[in-house]
Amino acid sequence: MTTHDLIEILRCEARELACLVKEWREYLHQNPEPSFKEFKTMEFVAEKLSAYKIPHQKGFCGTGVVGHIKALVSNGTIGLRADLDALPILERNDVHYKSQNEGWMHACGHDVHTAILLGAAVILQKHRAKLKNDVKLIFQPGEEMHPGGASLMINDGVLENPRVEAMFALHVYPELESGQVGIKSGLYMASSDEILIEISGKAGHAALPERCVNPLFMGSELILALSEFIQKESPKNVPTLINFGRFEALGSTNVIPEHATIKGTFRTMDSHWRETAFEQMEKIAFDLGLKYSGSIELKRSKGYPNLENDPVLTEVLWKIFQTALGEENVKELNFRMTAEDFAFYASVIPSCFFRLGVGNKKEGIVHAVHHPNFDIDSSSLETGVFSMVLIPFLYERD
Repeated sequence: MTTHDLIEILRCEARELACLVKEWREYLHQNPEPSFKEFKTMEFVAEKLSAYKIPHQKGFCGTGVVGHIKALVSNGTIGLRADLDALPILERNDVHYKSQNEGWMHACGHDVHTAILLGAAVILQKHRAKLKNDVKLIFQPGEEMHPGGASLMINDGVLENPRVEAMFALHVYPELESGQVGIKSGLYMASSDEILIEISGKAGHAALPERCVNPLFMGSELILALSEFIQKESPKNVPTLINFGRFEALGSTNVIPEHATIKGTFRTMDSHWRETAFEQMEKIAFDLGLKYSGSIELKRSKGYPNLENDPVLTEVLWKIFQTALGEENVKELNFRMTAEDFAFYASVIPSCFFRLGVGNKKEGIVHAVHHPNFDIDSSSLETGVFSMVLIPFLYERD
């Protein structure tokens, strides 16, 4: 059988399975669950794997599922990963598969990822006699919450027994039209750290400022100081940002509170600068607290590392996708300041993370991930299954 013949068989299989994958995605979309609490999702995934007689272990790291498809003659094992969790977002879409768990939504497309990997698993199991590598199917919990389900799965041995030599994953990308994929070699996504700032001042009457130390003034000045520091001191050609999404102080119009808290995010594309910047931001916060005769403590919850795609694997996927999808449908991506815990896999074994176009401008399917109106063009599911299932059949080690 030629490579062309194999590609056409897989294309046909993905097309025939597309309606079922759409059904699975819509069920998952209706039943979103928080990070590390994906119990119904775990059972759903395990049920489908059992239906197709795919060996698997559920309850990995609590709610994860790991399946294993064995080739008749194996040259090693590769991993395919999907994530299971949803986001605390109230969905605004008026669709029959709208979230039934109010306040939670698959606004980052993890329902899509899971349904696609299940679809790929069905095809892999059916044609496992043609596989050159074993395939480990990793349905991972908690991508959206620090410390990241990927780090916990790795610590619990998901990459061992059998040892995974290369990892792959896709992620929805509304910026690309359905039918397209995007990929970037090398450094692609930022590291992400959560910043928590605790400010202590002196409470009192707002009309007697000489007797108070206002933590809101301290916090406001600190936000500006940290923003200016990052803008001026970040190394050239190293994308870096700091931003804040929560500033809380429980005072009133005439009541100065004693405490305030600020929460934000710090992201960069350089691991050394990541550490140096945090040390300097700690000092800025400490000195500003002294200036006001109060105190400021800046803490960091260390998050995901930079995501770097292995150049060799990226080149392999680029050629596979161009051959199977057409050169015009394979796009080169730019740096992205969002973060992804797939980076933990990429930090320990060769990995490649690519994007699946799910947009449709003509139909108004344009909203970005994490938006309450996020949705996908369902035709992208066929492309997703096809692109994922191509990898195990056509990937070859050097």
